[in-house]
Amino acid sequence: MDSKAPKKPDFASDPRMTKNEQTGKWSFTADDGVEYEYDENLSAWFPMYNEDLIAKQQSAYAVEGVDEEEPAVATQEKKKRVYTYTENDEENSNKKPKREAPKVVNTSVYVTGVPPDVTVDEMNRLFTKCGVIMEDLETGEPKIKIYRDENGLSKGDALVTYFKEESIALAIDLLDDAELRPGEKSTKINVQQAVFKEKPPTQKKKTQLPAKNKMKKKLHQLNRKLDWVDDESGKKSEKFSKIVILKNMYTQQELDDDPTLLLELKQDVREECEKLGEVTNVILYDKSPGGVISVRFMEQKPANACVLLMNNRYFGGKQISAELYDGRTKYVKSGGNDAEDDEAEKARLERYAKWLEEGGGD
Repeated sequence: MDSKAPKKPDFASDPRMTKNEQTGKWSFTADDGVEYEYDENLSAWFPMYNEDLIAKQQSAYAVEGVDEEEPAVATQEKKKRVYTYTENDEENSNKKPKREAPKVVNTSVYVTGVPPDVTVDEMNRLFTKCGVIMEDLETGEPKIKIYRDENGLSKGDALVTYFKEESIALAIDLLDDAELRPGEKSTKINVQQAVFKEKPPTQKKKTQLPAKNKMKKKLHQLNRKLDWVDDESGKKSEKFSKIVILKNMYTQQELDDDPTLLLELKQDVREECEKLGEVTNVILYDKSPGGVISVRFMEQKPANACVLLMNNRYFGGKQISAELYDGRTKYVKSGGNDAEDDEAEKARLERYAKWLEEGGGD
């Protein structure tokens, strides 16, 4: 894999791009009205949500005859969990809902018009602009499959698999009917969501799970791509006043049942808290009891606002608590110590590998 950093994209030549003169960042508005901003550190586009857009999206998905003001019930949906200020009915909130089997999500795009001499590195540099690309657990290479003939030349099509489902729409908006190599009209490509045919039932073959340390390293890397950690210095009391501790956000059983829930929870919490101010770090302490997640803000003011906003709200059917970090309590997460032989961690890694083998990464 090419270790050289990709060249900075030439957005100035693209009429769809707009540059914010104050922040120096480029933005792009997709056909569905969602505005994306380019993060140079991560070399990827991220959606920028505002209240008007959120209201439009909620209106678009409204169901006739359903009162949106009623309190959300405890559900176990794989996607977004709902925050609400309204207290749930005590009887309903104590009931344990049946958990549905994890849904296999399609995060791949199918690309046609690929030049015969294209390389994986070239495809990776282009498609990384639209999100984090899934990596192979064994090799660490990006999950980009170029279909080739017996001579090793591209047949003209390829499959690119992202880590998050949201990257598909952005890749189609930005890269469909675009030139893979700017200035060369012969390299114009077409991008669409991949469609997979259901495979006929076959006898399952016993496959050897990837080594535990490789899976643990890959999980950590994917986690870090969703984490932005700051190297803030200063008085400890000032640091602690910017950290909010959220409790009762999940149960250990939920994490055991769904190997992808850890990443989804962190992403959901980050998106919700970024409405208040800049978030520098989100950590899920899966080794501590009480369903603990910490959120670190860049400034103290949004941290205080987060406590007021989140405390006693309901998240996924559970009432959560929010407080500023006291600076004394020690919370523990996976990968935070040297207990490599921890049985719970081993079991979670094995479940994650099984999920990938059954199609979670395709």
